[in-house]
Amino acid sequence: MASFGGNLLIFLVDTCIRMNLNTSLKGARDMTKPYKINGSIVDMTGDGVWPHMSAEIRDHLIAPFFDVDWKVHDISLQARDKTNDEALNAAIADLKMHKASVKGPTITPTMEETRKLGLSQKWDSPNGIIRRAINGAAILRNTIEIEGMGKFAPLMQDVTIVRQAIGGIYGAPNVSIPGRGKLKVIFEGDDGSTQILVENRKVDSGVALLTTETDSSIRDYAHAVFGQALAMHKSVIFAGKDTINPVYDGRFIDIFNQIFKESYEGKFKTAGITFNDKVQLIDAVVSRIPQGKMNGMIIALKNYDGDVVSDQVAGEHKSLGLMDSTLVSADGTLLADPPHGTAPDLESAWHEKKILLANPAAHIFAYAEAIRHKAELNGQDEGVAMAKNLKLAVIATIEAGLKTGALTGDLAPDKSKSISGQQFIANVRDTFSGMMTKVCHPHLKSVPEEKMELQL
Repeated sequence: MASFGGNLLIFLVDTCIRMNLNTSLKGARDMTKPYKINGSIVDMTGDGVWPHMSAEIRDHLIAPFFDVDWKVHDISLQARDKTNDEALNAAIADLKMHKASVKGPTITPTMEETRKLGLSQKWDSPNGIIRRAINGAAILRNTIEIEGMGKFAPLMQDVTIVRQAIGGIYGAPNVSIPGRGKLKVIFEGDDGSTQILVENRKVDSGVALLTTETDSSIRDYAHAVFGQALAMHKSVIFAGKDTINPVYDGRFIDIFNQIFKESYEGKFKTAGITFNDKVQLIDAVVSRIPQGKMNGMIIALKNYDGDVVSDQVAGEHKSLGLMDSTLVSADGTLLADPPHGTAPDLESAWHEKKILLANPAAHIFAYAEAIRHKAELNGQDEGVAMAKNLKLAVIATIEAGLKTGALTGDLAPDKSKSISGQQFIANVRDTFSGMMTKVCHPHLKSVPEEKMELQL
């Protein structure tokens, strides 16, 4: 049995039990047919090789097991430019309707790239646009723990970063200061009142950045953090710098404490988890992460802080290709996307030989999470369990590949034995099929004996 077998057994047995319970009055479901996910899931395909990877995952990994009505939208940079961003707007409209989506890696062009590519304008980050459009509350990033995978910070494991989705410096006014003088900030209320917030800030030629937070977005963020903590049975800290920004960062912890006491204190006590009611200094927290002192916890961070720290954790863990990422909103909308970039250095292999050299693990996790969420919204327990199982199949495939070298180039211990993204997807399909067959129909053998280590 593989190292993850205990959890896998629970999930798989649960799946098969639910199948029997849910269909006992109508007869057992035909296991040879894909499981129908009710409603639709949005698939926003991105840039580089990832639209091709999306098609590979949908057609060759998802379709044999899940019957999904995909609403596919091309939100590549070229599509956005050609349609004056209507391509992205249409995808967002579908996301608001269906509340579950996968998004591939996309490009936010620099000014140089805008000129080089001949774009009509410099397009804003699609991620930021999506987050604001659906009133995104939090971005959840977890390390994907792989037995035997060498880490750059071996003591660190099971770290969860919950990053604020909107607010902070993202979208904040940033302007040039033309010369020496005084900076004044004036608040004009809708009721006609005015108040000088900053009056005598002496400045010289340079730049200024004005960040703002709304109480409502902080509240949404706090609810998302505490909700995830209960779902994951993890304790929570909020990391910031209230020693430097007592009003700004203090507002976060004040609202967090209020919401915790009003809605979550009893639930946390029952679950045996905690919330620290003081701001934890972010520099101290960051230093403790690679030491393993933040293991098994949720670290809640402001938008920019979470952006930086989640990438740092990914690097210390192994790579962004071994983290999952989901955006959640207050109304239950979820967008899952691999946190890594478009990998432009891998595009030539696709154009020349139709080979996908990228690691699809995080992308498969995104598809599994979108399916899990949609099934959960529908009350389809069997679909929820199967989607969780698909994630475990990815982990099992990597753990087996560490023994044989059969992994994509970024993970393979022996680069001479590395495989393509297509081959990795096929291996995950075989692993998942074998898992389901072995547990639900133990008298059947659908995979070769040499792969039985991947099964129960």
